[in-house]
Amino acid sequence: MNSEDFDGMISIVRITPSVSQEQLFANRRCYMGISLDNPVFRNESLERLLLWAVGHFDECLVVVGDHLRRFNEQMLNGLEGADAIDAARRVGDEFVRRSAEVFEKLPENKVTVCRWQGCLDSEEYKRSREVVDRLFEQEDEFRAAVERDAYSFVKRQRRQGEDFAVSTEKAIELSCQYLLEEIAVFGALAEQGWRVELYPGPELGVLVNIASGRYDGVPRGLKERINVELGGGCGFMGKSETVR
Repeated sequence: MNSEDFDGMISIVRITPSVSQEQLFANRRCYMGISLDNPVFRNESLERLLLWAVGHFDECLVVVGDHLRRFNEQMLNGLEGADAIDAARRVGDEFVRRSAEVFEKLPENKVTVCRWQGCLDSEEYKRSREVVDRLFEQEDEFRAAVERDAYSFVKRQRRQGEDFAVSTEKAIELSCQYLLEEIAVFGALAEQGWRVELYPGPELGVLVNIASGRYDGVPRGLKERINVELGGGCGFMGKSETVR
Protein backbone atom coordinates (compact mmCIF):
# COMPACT_ATOMS: atom_id res chain seq x y z
CA MET A 1 0.00 0.00 0.00
CA ASN A 2 1.11 3.57 -0.64
CA SER A 3 -0.13 6.93 0.53
CA GLU A 4 -2.59 7.31 -2.35
CA ASP A 5 -4.47 4.22 -1.16
CA PHE A 6 -5.53 6.06 2.00
CA ASP A 7 -7.05 9.18 0.45
CA GLY A 8 -10.42 7.43 0.29
CA MET A 9 -10.05 5.92 3.77
CA ILE A 10 -8.85 8.95 5.73
CA SER A 11 -10.39 12.37 5.27
CA ILE A 12 -10.17 15.85 6.71
CA VAL A 13 -13.14 16.43 9.00
CA ARG A 14 -12.29 19.93 10.22
CA ILE A 15 -9.48 22.46 10.03
CA THR A 16 -9.04 24.82 13.01
CA PRO A 17 -8.85 27.72 12.44
CA SER A 18 -10.81 27.47 9.22
CA VAL A 19 -8.44 27.80 6.27
CA SER A 20 -8.60 26.43 2.75
CA GLN A 21 -6.83 23.21 1.89
CA GLU A 22 -4.62 25.25 -0.40
CA GLN A 23 -3.53 27.34 2.59
CA LEU A 24 -3.17 24.22 4.73
CA PHE A 25 -0.93 22.35 2.31
CA ALA A 26 1.20 25.41 1.68
CA ASN A 27 2.73 24.26 4.97
CA ARG A 28 5.02 21.39 4.06
CA ARG A 29 5.63 20.08 7.58
CA CYS A 30 3.22 18.50 10.07
CA TYR A 31 3.33 16.75 13.41
CA MET A 32 1.25 14.07 15.05
CA GLY A 33 1.06 13.72 18.81
CA ILE A 34 0.76 10.12 19.98
CA SER A 35 -1.76 9.48 22.77
CA LEU A 36 -0.33 6.25 24.10
CA ASP A 37 -3.61 4.78 25.37
CA ASN A 38 -5.48 5.48 22.16
CA PRO A 39 -5.70 2.22 20.13
CA VAL A 40 -5.82 4.24 16.90
CA PHE A 41 -2.06 4.73 17.27
CA ARG A 42 -1.33 1.05 16.82
CA ASN A 43 -0.60 -1.32 13.97
CA GLU A 44 -2.49 -0.79 10.71
CA SER A 45 -4.39 2.33 11.77
CA LEU A 46 -1.11 4.02 12.78
CA GLU A 47 0.38 3.05 9.44
CA ARG A 48 -2.64 4.48 7.62
CA LEU A 49 -2.37 7.77 9.46
CA LEU A 50 1.34 8.15 8.81
CA LEU A 51 1.09 7.19 5.16
CA TRP A 52 -1.63 9.81 4.73
CA ALA A 53 0.61 12.35 6.47
CA VAL A 54 3.66 11.70 4.30
CA GLY A 55 1.46 11.64 1.22
CA HIS A 56 0.37 15.22 1.90
CA PHE A 57 3.40 16.77 3.61
CA ASP A 58 7.15 16.65 3.02
CA GLU A 59 7.96 15.93 6.67
CA CYS A 60 6.04 14.55 9.64
CA LEU A 61 7.23 14.75 13.24
CA VAL A 62 5.80 12.00 15.44
CA VAL A 63 5.71 13.22 19.05
CA VAL A 64 5.42 10.37 21.56
CA GLY A 65 3.53 11.70 24.57
CA ASP A 66 5.28 9.49 27.11
CA HIS A 67 6.76 11.92 29.65
CA LEU A 68 3.47 13.87 29.53
CA ARG A 69 1.70 10.69 30.60
CA ARG A 70 3.26 10.98 34.07
CA PHE A 71 0.22 13.04 35.10
CA ASN A 72 -2.03 10.10 34.22
CA GLU A 73 0.19 7.80 36.26
CA GLN A 74 -0.33 10.10 39.24
CA MET A 75 -4.08 10.38 38.74
CA LEU A 76 -4.89 6.78 37.93
CA ASN A 77 -2.15 4.78 39.61
CA GLY A 78 -1.06 6.99 42.50
CA LEU A 79 2.58 7.13 41.40
CA GLU A 80 4.69 10.13 42.34
CA GLY A 81 7.83 11.82 41.07
CA ALA A 82 10.41 9.54 39.49
CA ASP A 83 8.11 6.52 39.74
CA ALA A 84 5.46 8.24 37.63
CA ILE A 85 8.08 9.37 35.11
CA ASP A 86 9.60 5.88 34.86
CA ALA A 87 6.19 4.26 34.36
CA ALA A 88 5.27 6.74 31.66
CA ARG A 89 8.61 6.29 29.92
CA ARG A 90 8.16 2.51 29.87
CA VAL A 91 4.88 2.95 28.02
CA GLY A 92 6.71 5.14 25.51
CA ASP A 93 9.45 2.55 25.12
CA GLU A 94 6.83 -0.09 24.40
CA PHE A 95 5.18 2.11 21.77
CA VAL A 96 8.51 2.66 20.00
CA ARG A 97 9.30 -1.05 20.12
CA ARG A 98 5.87 -2.14 18.97
CA SER A 99 5.73 0.43 16.17
CA ALA A 100 9.23 -0.12 14.77
CA GLU A 101 7.91 -2.25 11.92
CA VAL A 102 5.43 0.48 10.94
CA PHE A 103 8.13 3.15 10.83
CA GLU A 104 10.39 0.91 8.77
CA LYS A 105 7.75 0.81 6.02
CA LEU A 106 7.58 4.60 5.67
CA PRO A 107 9.53 6.62 3.09
CA GLU A 108 13.02 7.46 4.29
CA ASN A 109 13.70 10.96 5.59
CA LYS A 110 10.00 11.89 5.80
CA VAL A 111 9.17 10.82 9.36
CA THR A 112 11.04 11.73 12.55
CA VAL A 113 10.13 10.32 15.96
CA CYS A 114 10.77 12.38 19.09
CA ARG A 115 9.98 11.79 22.74
CA TRP A 116 8.08 14.29 24.89
CA GLN A 117 10.93 15.10 27.26
CA GLY A 118 12.96 16.51 24.36
CA CYS A 119 10.18 19.02 23.67
CA LEU A 120 10.50 20.41 27.20
CA ASP A 121 14.20 21.14 26.80
CA SER A 122 13.82 23.75 24.05
CA GLU A 123 14.00 27.50 24.58
CA GLU A 124 10.76 27.83 22.61
CA TYR A 125 8.99 25.65 25.16
CA LYS A 126 10.32 27.61 28.10
CA ARG A 127 9.07 30.87 26.60
CA SER A 128 5.74 29.36 25.62
CA ARG A 129 5.20 27.81 29.04
CA GLU A 130 5.91 31.09 30.81
CA VAL A 131 3.21 32.80 28.77
CA VAL A 132 0.70 29.96 29.18
CA ASP A 133 1.21 29.90 32.96
CA ARG A 134 0.72 33.65 33.13
CA LEU A 135 -2.51 33.36 31.16
CA PHE A 136 -3.76 30.63 33.49
CA GLU A 137 -3.02 32.78 36.52
CA GLN A 138 -4.34 36.10 35.18
CA GLU A 139 -6.96 35.38 32.48
CA ASP A 140 -10.18 34.11 34.06
CA GLU A 141 -11.74 32.96 30.78
CA PHE A 142 -8.64 31.01 29.75
CA ARG A 143 -8.36 29.36 33.16
CA ALA A 144 -12.05 28.42 33.07
CA ALA A 145 -11.64 26.81 29.63
CA VAL A 146 -8.67 24.74 30.79
CA GLU A 147 -10.56 23.67 33.90
CA ARG A 148 -13.61 22.68 31.82
CA ASP A 149 -11.50 20.41 29.64
CA ALA A 150 -9.77 18.99 32.72
CA TYR A 151 -13.11 18.33 34.44
CA SER A 152 -14.49 16.69 31.29
CA PHE A 153 -11.57 14.26 31.28
CA VAL A 154 -12.08 13.35 34.94
CA LYS A 155 -15.84 12.96 34.54
CA ARG A 156 -15.41 10.81 31.45
CA GLN A 157 -13.00 8.46 33.21
CA ARG A 158 -15.39 8.16 36.16
CA ARG A 159 -18.21 7.31 33.75
CA GLN A 160 -16.05 4.63 32.13
CA GLY A 161 -15.40 3.02 35.48
CA GLU A 162 -11.85 4.25 36.12
CA ASP A 163 -10.86 4.42 39.78
CA PHE A 164 -8.70 7.44 40.54
CA ALA A 165 -5.93 7.09 43.08
CA VAL A 166 -6.39 10.74 44.09
CA SER A 167 -9.33 12.94 45.00
CA THR A 168 -11.46 14.52 42.28
CA GLU A 169 -10.01 17.93 43.12
CA LYS A 170 -6.45 16.63 42.81
CA ALA A 171 -7.28 14.85 39.56
CA ILE A 172 -8.61 18.08 38.06
CA GLU A 173 -5.50 19.95 39.22
CA LEU A 174 -3.21 17.35 37.63
CA SER A 175 -5.29 17.34 34.47
CA CYS A 176 -4.92 21.13 34.24
CA GLN A 177 -1.15 20.79 34.54
CA TYR A 178 -1.23 18.17 31.80
CA LEU A 179 -3.12 20.55 29.52
CA LEU A 180 -0.90 23.55 30.25
CA GLU A 181 2.21 21.55 29.41
CA GLU A 182 0.60 20.19 26.24
CA ILE A 183 -0.56 23.63 25.07
CA ALA A 184 2.89 25.11 25.69
CA VAL A 185 4.55 22.31 23.70
CA PHE A 186 2.18 22.89 20.80
CA GLY A 187 3.15 26.57 20.83
CA ALA A 188 6.83 25.67 20.88
CA LEU A 189 6.49 23.22 18.00
CA ALA A 190 4.74 25.86 15.90
CA GLU A 191 7.58 28.31 16.59
CA GLN A 192 10.00 25.64 15.39
CA GLY A 193 8.15 25.39 12.10
CA TRP A 194 5.78 22.51 12.93
CA ARG A 195 2.58 24.55 12.57
CA VAL A 196 0.19 21.83 11.39
CA GLU A 197 -1.03 19.21 13.85
CA LEU A 198 -2.76 16.08 12.57
CA TYR A 199 -5.01 14.23 15.00
CA PRO A 200 -7.65 11.52 14.49
CA GLY A 201 -10.41 13.26 16.38
CA PRO A 202 -11.79 16.61 17.56
CA GLU A 203 -9.74 19.38 19.08
CA LEU A 204 -9.90 20.33 22.75
CA GLY A 205 -12.22 23.22 23.60
CA VAL A 206 -9.50 25.50 24.97
CA LEU A 207 -7.43 25.04 21.81
CA VAL A 208 -10.46 25.84 19.65
CA ASN A 209 -10.86 29.04 21.66
CA ILE A 210 -7.19 29.92 21.17
CA ALA A 211 -7.51 29.37 17.42
CA SER A 212 -10.51 31.70 17.32
CA GLY A 213 -8.44 34.48 18.88
CA ARG A 214 -10.50 34.59 22.05
CA TYR A 215 -7.58 35.29 24.41
CA ASP A 216 -5.06 38.10 24.28
CA GLY A 217 -1.39 37.43 24.80
CA VAL A 218 -1.16 33.76 23.82
CA PRO A 219 2.27 32.45 22.74
CA ARG A 220 3.19 33.46 19.20
CA GLY A 221 3.34 29.87 18.00
CA LEU A 222 -0.27 29.21 19.00
CA LYS A 223 -1.42 32.07 16.79
CA GLU A 224 0.17 30.30 13.81
CA ARG A 225 -0.89 26.75 14.67
CA ILE A 226 -3.37 24.78 12.53
CA ASN A 227 -5.15 21.67 13.80
CA VAL A 228 -6.42 19.11 11.30
CA GLU A 229 -9.04 16.70 12.59
CA LEU A 230 -8.83 13.47 10.61
CA GLY A 231 -11.57 10.88 10.26
CA GLY A 232 -11.95 7.63 8.42
CA GLY A 233 -12.51 3.94 8.72
CA CYS A 234 -9.99 3.29 11.49
CA GLY A 235 -12.26 3.55 14.52
CA PHE A 236 -10.79 6.94 15.38
CA MET A 237 -11.26 8.42 18.81
CA GLY A 238 -10.60 12.04 19.57
CA LYS A 239 -8.64 13.68 22.34
CA SER A 240 -11.91 14.14 24.19
CA GLU A 241 -12.86 10.45 23.93
CA THR A 242 -9.89 8.53 25.27
CA VAL A 243 -7.45 8.39 28.16
CA ARG A 244 -4.72 10.74 27.04
